[in-house]
Amino acid sequence: SYKDLKSKYDKLNEERLKVLEMIQNIESRRRDVFMKTFVGIKEQFERVYSDLTGGDGTLELEDPDNIDSGLLIKAKPAGKKLITIDAMSGGEKTMTALAFLFAIQRFRPAPFYILDEVDAALDMANTRKIAELVVKYSNSAQFIIITHNNETIQMADCVYGISMKNGISNVVGIKMPK
Repeated sequence: SYKDLKSKYDKLNEERLKVLEMIQNIESRRRDVFMKTFVGIKEQFERVYSDLTGGDGTLELEDPDNIDSGLLIKAKPAGKKLITIDAMSGGEKTMTALAFLFAIQRFRPAPFYILDEVDAALDMANTRKIAELVVKYSNSAQFIIITHNNETIQMADCVYGISMKNGISNVVGIKMPK
Protein backbone atom coordinates (compact mmCIF):
# COMPACT_ATOMS: atom_id res chain seq x y z
CA SER A 1 0.00 0.00 0.00
CA TYR A 2 0.94 3.65 -0.39
CA LYS A 3 1.37 4.10 3.36
CA ASP A 4 3.89 1.23 3.56
CA LEU A 5 5.84 2.51 0.54
CA LYS A 6 5.87 6.04 1.94
CA SER A 7 7.13 4.72 5.28
CA LYS A 8 9.94 2.76 3.57
CA TYR A 9 10.84 5.79 1.45
CA ASP A 10 10.99 8.05 4.52
CA LYS A 11 13.13 5.48 6.37
CA LEU A 12 15.57 5.16 3.43
CA ASN A 13 15.75 8.93 3.05
CA GLU A 14 16.48 9.32 6.77
CA GLU A 15 19.26 6.70 6.58
CA ARG A 16 20.69 8.40 3.47
CA LEU A 17 20.84 11.72 5.33
CA LYS A 18 22.60 10.03 8.26
CA VAL A 19 25.19 8.49 5.90
CA LEU A 20 25.78 11.88 4.25
CA GLU A 21 26.19 13.50 7.66
CA MET A 22 28.67 10.79 8.69
CA ILE A 23 30.67 11.33 5.48
CA GLN A 24 30.73 15.07 6.13
CA ASN A 25 31.96 14.49 9.71
CA ILE A 26 34.72 12.15 8.52
CA GLU A 27 35.82 14.65 5.85
CA SER A 28 35.85 17.44 8.41
CA ARG A 29 37.98 15.39 10.81
CA ARG A 30 40.30 14.36 7.96
CA ARG A 31 40.83 18.00 7.04
CA ASP A 32 41.41 18.99 10.69
CA VAL A 33 43.97 16.22 11.23
CA PHE A 34 45.71 16.98 7.94
CA MET A 35 45.89 20.72 8.64
CA LYS A 36 47.20 20.15 12.18
CA THR A 37 49.92 17.88 10.79
CA PHE A 38 50.66 20.22 7.88
CA VAL A 39 50.99 23.29 10.13
CA GLY A 40 53.20 21.37 12.58
CA ILE A 41 55.54 20.12 9.85
CA LYS A 42 55.55 23.57 8.24
CA GLU A 43 56.67 25.18 11.53
CA GLN A 44 59.42 22.58 11.97
CA PHE A 45 60.52 22.97 8.35
CA GLU A 46 60.86 26.74 8.74
CA ARG A 47 63.09 26.24 11.83
CA VAL A 48 65.22 23.43 10.40
CA TYR A 49 65.67 25.14 7.03
CA SER A 50 66.79 28.33 8.73
CA ASP A 51 69.21 26.38 10.97
CA LEU A 52 70.69 24.52 8.01
CA THR A 53 70.96 27.28 5.43
CA GLY A 54 70.58 30.60 7.20
CA GLY A 55 67.73 31.30 4.76
CA ASP A 56 63.96 31.19 4.91
CA GLY A 57 61.78 28.30 3.79
CA THR A 58 58.12 27.47 3.97
CA LEU A 59 55.56 24.91 2.87
CA GLU A 60 52.32 25.77 1.11
CA LEU A 61 49.45 23.93 -0.51
CA GLU A 62 48.90 24.70 -4.20
CA ASP A 63 45.29 25.40 -3.27
CA PRO A 64 45.01 26.40 0.40
CA ASP A 65 41.34 25.34 0.46
CA ASN A 66 42.03 21.86 -0.95
CA ILE A 67 44.07 19.40 1.12
CA ASP A 68 44.27 17.11 -1.91
CA SER A 69 46.16 19.74 -3.91
CA GLY A 70 49.94 19.57 -4.31
CA LEU A 71 52.59 20.60 -1.80
CA LEU A 72 54.85 23.53 -2.66
CA ILE A 73 58.23 23.80 -0.99
CA LYS A 74 59.45 27.37 -1.25
CA ALA A 75 62.85 28.43 -0.03
CA LYS A 76 65.10 31.42 0.03
CA PRO A 77 68.67 30.23 0.52
CA ALA A 78 70.81 32.87 2.26
CA GLY A 79 71.58 35.68 -0.17
CA LYS A 80 69.13 34.51 -2.86
CA LYS A 81 65.55 35.23 -3.88
CA LEU A 82 62.54 33.04 -3.02
CA ILE A 83 62.36 30.03 -5.36
CA THR A 84 60.56 26.71 -5.59
CA ILE A 85 62.50 23.48 -5.17
CA ASP A 86 62.37 22.87 -8.95
CA ALA A 87 64.54 25.97 -9.58
CA MET A 88 67.27 25.03 -7.09
CA SER A 89 70.73 23.59 -7.68
CA GLY A 90 71.43 19.97 -6.71
CA GLY A 91 73.00 20.96 -3.39
CA GLU A 92 70.16 23.38 -2.57
CA LYS A 93 67.59 20.69 -3.39
CA THR A 94 69.40 18.24 -1.14
CA MET A 95 69.54 20.70 1.76
CA THR A 96 65.85 21.58 1.29
CA ALA A 97 64.78 17.93 1.05
CA LEU A 98 66.80 17.08 4.17
CA ALA A 99 65.25 20.03 6.00
CA PHE A 100 61.85 18.59 5.05
CA LEU A 101 62.86 15.12 6.25
CA PHE A 102 64.15 16.49 9.55
CA ALA A 103 61.00 18.60 9.95
CA ILE A 104 58.89 15.45 9.70
CA GLN A 105 61.30 13.72 12.09
CA ARG A 106 60.91 16.53 14.63
CA PHE A 107 57.11 16.53 14.27
CA ARG A 108 56.64 12.77 14.48
CA PRO A 109 59.87 10.96 15.35
CA ALA A 110 60.64 7.44 14.21
CA PRO A 111 63.10 5.20 16.09
CA PHE A 112 65.61 5.00 13.22
CA TYR A 113 66.42 6.45 9.80
CA ILE A 114 68.45 5.11 6.89
CA LEU A 115 69.99 7.76 4.65
CA ASP A 116 71.73 6.63 1.46
CA GLU A 117 74.41 9.03 0.22
CA VAL A 118 72.35 12.12 1.07
CA ASP A 119 75.57 14.13 1.22
CA ALA A 120 76.76 13.23 -2.30
CA ALA A 121 75.68 16.55 -3.88
CA LEU A 122 76.84 18.71 -0.95
CA ASP A 123 79.97 20.76 -0.48
CA MET A 124 82.08 20.33 2.67
CA ALA A 125 80.35 23.11 4.67
CA ASN A 126 76.84 21.79 4.00
CA THR A 127 77.93 18.21 4.62
CA ARG A 128 79.22 19.29 8.02
CA LYS A 129 75.88 21.02 8.78
CA ILE A 130 73.94 17.86 7.93
CA ALA A 131 76.31 15.66 9.94
CA GLU A 132 76.02 18.00 12.94
CA LEU A 133 72.23 17.91 12.68
CA VAL A 134 72.28 14.09 12.54
CA VAL A 135 74.50 14.02 15.64
CA LYS A 136 72.09 16.40 17.41
CA TYR A 137 69.00 14.35 16.47
CA SER A 138 70.68 11.02 17.19
CA ASN A 139 69.92 11.57 20.88
CA SER A 140 66.35 10.49 20.13
CA ALA A 141 66.75 8.26 17.06
CA GLN A 142 69.32 6.04 15.40
CA PHE A 143 70.70 7.09 12.03
CA ILE A 144 72.31 4.71 9.58
CA ILE A 145 74.05 6.65 6.84
CA ILE A 146 75.59 5.15 3.74
CA THR A 147 78.32 7.54 2.61
CA HIS A 148 81.76 7.94 1.09
CA ASN A 149 82.14 11.44 2.50
CA ASN A 150 84.95 11.92 5.06
CA GLU A 151 83.11 14.80 6.79
CA THR A 152 80.14 12.55 7.55
CA ILE A 153 82.35 9.59 8.51
CA GLN A 154 84.31 11.71 11.01
CA MET A 155 81.08 12.65 12.84
CA ALA A 156 79.93 9.03 13.20
CA ASP A 157 79.94 7.03 16.42
CA CYS A 158 80.68 3.82 14.56
CA VAL A 159 81.74 3.11 10.98
CA TYR A 160 81.27 -0.11 9.05
CA GLY A 161 83.05 -0.84 5.82
CA ILE A 162 83.04 -3.69 3.36
CA SER A 163 86.28 -4.98 1.88
CA MET A 164 86.82 -7.79 -0.55
CA LYS A 165 89.68 -10.23 -0.34
CA ASN A 166 89.98 -13.19 -2.72
CA GLY A 167 86.36 -12.66 -3.84
CA ILE A 168 85.03 -12.81 -0.27
CA SER A 169 83.35 -9.77 1.30
CA ASN A 170 84.45 -8.85 4.81
CA VAL A 171 82.69 -6.43 7.16
CA VAL A 172 84.96 -4.19 9.20
CA GLY A 173 83.60 -2.14 12.10
CA ILE A 174 85.37 0.75 13.81
CA LYS A 175 84.17 2.60 16.89
CA MET A 176 85.14 6.21 16.27
CA PRO A 177 87.02 8.09 18.99
CA LYS A 178 85.26 11.12 20.43
